[in-house]
Amino acid sequence: GKAENTAIVGTFESTQKGFGFVVIEDEPGQDIYIAEKDINGALHNDKVQVVITSEAKDGRRREGRIIKVIERGTLNIVGTYEKNGKYGFVIPDNLRFARDIYIASGHNKGAVTGHKVVVKLTSYGDDKHNPEGDVIDIIGHVDDPGTDIMSIVKGYNLPVEFPDKVLRQAERVAKPVSEADMNGRKDLRDWQMVTIDGEDAKDLD
Repeated sequence: GKAENTAIVGTFESTQKGFGFVVIEDEPGQDIYIAEKDINGALHNDKVQVVITSEAKDGRRREGRIIKVIERGTLNIVGTYEKNGKYGFVIPDNLRFARDIYIASGHNKGAVTGHKVVVKLTSYGDDKHNPEGDVIDIIGHVDDPGTDIMSIVKGYNLPVEFPDKVLRQAERVAKPVSEADMNGRKDLRDWQMVTIDGEDAKDLD
């Protein structure tokens, strides 16, 4: 049959400009271009089924249309909350998520305009409707110190707490210096030290 009938599975990669590409795992360099009108509600990182609408020619890559989202690649999105009457929107930090997320009344966890929040997506939207979600975490206000860093941490799902094992080791370290520790080391504890760093610095030069 025609190429049109064979559905190919790949990962959708969105761009800030609205269009995107489907990347096929075992075909490196054979990305399929997806125009904005053919995205069909897929979001960045989703696993999708795509049909080819136009074969590669004259150095241009294949083009396709997403017909189905098989598996969502993203459940939580970090962004800035904006109140709008009774409801609100979250504007995602990651520009590959080109659409604002609608937050229904009572689902904003008390966030106000300018709060950085984590949203759990409850609906992915479609051509006519924005994705929807619940605010599950308020990171802080955009202007508060530290909010920017925590936003990145949450956006990449990085761990924010040390494992118990590490904490237990840290507790053991804070013991008085023993004779064995002194062995082969120079004792500088009574020396006056000078550092170029401020009082709250985490690394002293």
